[in-house]
Parts: sequence; C-alpha cells; structure tokens
Amino acid sequence: MYVILTIVVYVLNIVNALTYPKDKVNDLAVYDMLIKFVHIPFFLLIFGTCLLLLFAMVVPALIFFSPLMIMILAIINYLLMITSSMYGISAVVRLEQSGRIEKGKGLIYLVLHLAFVVDFLSAVSLYRRGFGESENKCLHIARRPLRIKLEYSNWGLCLC
Repeated sequence: MYVILTIVVYVLNIVNALTYPKDKVNDLAVYDMLIKFVHIPFFLLIFGTCLLLLFAMVVPALIFFSPLMIMILAIINYLLMITSSMYGISAVVRLEQSGRIEKGKGLIYLVLHLAFVVDFLSAVSLYRRGFGESENKCLHIARRPLRIKLEYSNWGLCLC
C-alpha cells in the first residue's frame, strides 16, 4: 500500500509541476529550491543507512542482503530526487521559452537537476537567476547568516 501511495504522490507531484500556471515561473523556482532544501535530511538519512549496510557486509549473513537493500534505497532516493526536480525542470523550460535564460545555460540546469547534490546547487542558482538581481527579495543567507527569518510575500514563504 505504501509503494502504491508513493507512486500516486510522485505522479501528482510531476503533474502539478508540469501544469503549473505559465506566468508563475518564479513560484516554480521557489518551490524547487524549498523542496530540495527540505529533502536534505532524508537524503542524508538514506546515505547513512546505505553506509551502515555497506559496513554490515562483514557479517556473512548480510553479504547478499546489504547490496540488495542498498540498490533499492538508491533507486528510491533517485526517484524522489527526479520527482522533486520536476519543478526546476519545468521552471527551466519556461525560462527558456520566455527568453530569460539562454538554451545552453538551460541545458546545464536540466543536467544538473538530474544528479545528486548538484541538483540543490542548481535549484538555488535557478532561483536566483529566475528572480534576477532587481527582483531578488530572498536568500540573503550568505550575506547575513545570523539574520535568517521567514517572510511572507505575494509569491510565498522564503528565507530572508
């Protein structure tokens, strides 16, 4: 039942990202970044579990079980990453169509959204690119690390 519900949620997430209103491309970039940020603890937990399973292979009974579990967890992790990347991929396509980013840079964003760790960096970069310098109202974390707060505006919650 859990697997079926997970697949349904994944499909609904993809449909939502692809059918999001075309004039709300900035929202897609914000959601892409926030979803990636929220998933970090989950990815770290799965990575730690896989490391434990790898080290547990010294026990003869786990020699065959550990690789199978590591492969299953890796597939689940990758599917979650791809599903959450759909917001970024949709934003890239729409930014390319509107001419706000070039085709070459858009392709780089798309490729980066398909790999672990750099997908988060790509999401943050896409967010900053989508808003441009004049509209960038959020993500001043690097400049003022002690003054992080949540702010609500007409396009949602953000870190300021």
